[in-house]
Formats: sequence, C-alpha cells, structure tokens
Amino acid sequence: MNDIQKIFDHSSPSSVFMYKFTSLEKHNHMSTVLETPMDKGPFMGLCPCQLKGSDTLAFLIWFLIWWFIGLLLIDWKHWRNGYPTALIASLGSFLLDTISIGGRRGFWSYQDPFLDGLWPNIILNLSLYPVGAWIYVQRFPRKKTHQWLWILLGAMILLIIELHLKLFGYMSYHNGWNMLYSALTNVFLLLMLRLHHLKVEQET
Repeated sequence: MNDIQKIFDHSSPSSVFMYKFTSLEKHNHMSTVLETPMDKGPFMGLCPCQLKGSDTLAFLIWFLIWWFIGLLLIDWKHWRNGYPTALIASLGSFLLDTISIGGRRGFWSYQDPFLDGLWPNIILNLSLYPVGAWIYVQRFPRKKTHQWLWILLGAMILLIIELHLKLFGYMSYHNGWNMLYSALTNVFLLLMLRLHHLKVEQET
C-alpha cells in the first residue's frame, strides 16, 4: 500500500486516473465472472454464458433436419418395419414429458422465444424421437459388437442434440438432473426400443 501511495505522489494526474480506471475495470470483470451462474453436477455448466433468447428457430430446424434424414435413411419400401416402434417412441416421449417436465418435481424444461408452452416438446415428439427410432430399429446391426456400437451411437446423437439445446439456452435442468443422467437414460430407452421391436412388433 505504501508503494502504491509513493507512485501516486510522484505521478501525474493522468497516470493516477489511468491506474484507477484499470483497477476498476479489472474489478468489474472479476465481479462478472464470479456472479455468472454455473450449474452443478457432472457435465453441467459447460457454457457459463448461455445465449438465452436466441433468435433462431432451433426446434423447427431440428424438425426439418430429422425428417430430411428420415426421407434419406428410412427404408420406405418396407416402411411397416419399425413403424409401430416409432409410434411407441413418440407416445413414450409424450408420456415422459408429462412426468418429467416442469412443475416442482420436473427434471427438465424447454424454452423458445417463438414457441410457447409445450410446442417445443410436441415438435421433438413428432420428429426426433419417432424418426430416430424408426431408423434405429430398421438399421439395427446383426453382429453383437456392432449392436453395442449402434446403441452407443444413438445415445451419443441424442446427447449432442441435448447439449446444443442446453448450451444455447433452449433447455434447462431441474431438481439435480444433468447430462450424465440423460446419457444413461438414453441407453436404457434405446434398449427398450430394441426389445419392443423384437418381442412385440416382430412377434405379432
């Protein structure tokens, strides 16, 4: 402190002003960093500066992307194969939303500046989940090693989409939910879709 006072005593008014301005700027920067909210838990808080209120139509874009992928990858000559499982994936997602979204006991929620209420959920449940499930069961590999890689690939794709929504402020977690739980849930649900395709769809 004495050294700083000596500098002020032998410095011009302009240099003293620059010192105070620089110190104030550093203080404001540190305050901004410390006050930035960070999520807790595994894989959370990856982007402390979320772009909330983005002006892009994220959910509608994902809707178009997934139906474009579906037009390319679904075997439309044998469209009945996997179609019941795709319906189950969509219906199951709707049911999961009613249990896990919003409210005091909800685990996640979606936000979009152009889509109010449950429209983001409806759009995902009519594109990502049925189309993804359709492709997933139709193209499921026969080799055991390839099967596990296929399941992991599906879980990773779902996680990447969720990560995009989370980082850009379109999705929020609640009540301790995090991306690790989402990853484990994705694997479990993909296994259930495979089981439905084998034991329910193909045996009826």
